[in-house]
Amino acid sequence: MTVEQAKAIIASPFFNAFLDPAANRSSCITAWLSAQKVPYRTVTLQDKTHIIISYRQSAYNPRFKMKTLIAHYDRAENTPGANDNSAACVQLLRFAQLLLHTHGAHNIRIIFTDGEEAGAEGIRNQGSYRLGQGLRALAMERDDIFVFDLCGTGDTLILSESGIYGRDKKKTVSLTAFHRRCCVYAEEACSGQWMSLPTAYSDNAGLISAGLTAQVITVLPRAEAALLMHYLPRTARNGGIPHLNAHTSGDEGALHALLHCIITNAPVHPASPLAAVIPQTWQRMHTPQDSIATLTPEAFMRMDAFLRYLITVKEG
Repeated sequence: MTVEQAKAIIASPFFNAFLDPAANRSSCITAWLSAQKVPYRTVTLQDKTHIIISYRQSAYNPRFKMKTLIAHYDRAENTPGANDNSAACVQLLRFAQLLLHTHGAHNIRIIFTDGEEAGAEGIRNQGSYRLGQGLRALAMERDDIFVFDLCGTGDTLILSESGIYGRDKKKTVSLTAFHRRCCVYAEEACSGQWMSLPTAYSDNAGLISAGLTAQVITVLPRAEAALLMHYLPRTARNGGIPHLNAHTSGDEGALHALLHCIITNAPVHPASPLAAVIPQTWQRMHTPQDSIATLTPEAFMRMDAFLRYLITVKEG
């Protein structure tokens, strides 16, 4: 994908219609899929409607794992939701069209979920929790599940450590193993333009609670990601207890406050010292500032490279 192509996607009539405050976003997605002749079905669970794309039988080889790609299409009330999560939805829609014309087995299904934002009211309210229960009942717990959220701003692919960071290592064995494989994918696809960081939970919260393994993929400007990493203790990763590093000035409370804000996506007061550390991209979430003007072509290019790489992944 070129810069010009990425800019054209951001400026497209469909993207702008999808951001309209009055848009029925589920209908926007299904109408686009129908127009492009991409096969889909809808599933409604507890008043949440999920849109599932799967392809002809020849697109799936039972020798290899399924790859399930997820993006939530709901948005926080009274916000444009350009980055959270319209960008990822549009990126997966374009990828769905590409897969329609891809020969051979790719083992990919795509799900647009409803109710991710409802997770703030309790994990069992999140649409992905009930969806995850259904996927597990269908013996899909071995799937590699990729959750795409906030993928429209920046130039650096971020492999989230949510579900891993700060938790007991005994509970994160499968998540950690999948995360390490995803690091290999990111390096192959993005040639160093990626990082591994703690982030807020997304749909992976409900999926993990339902007993599945899911990896969140997001994008940040490199400067914002590097600044955050500068303040985080690298030795505390993968289930360890956070320890101080040279940049916390001996203030253990500040470090824990930082981690809490990151993992829970808690609002940060502009006057707080944390506001200078937590990525500005994340601070725009759930606000009117999450607008199309904040999206960058580089994020779409990075995502395009990573998604195309997933076509080639064959894991037994």
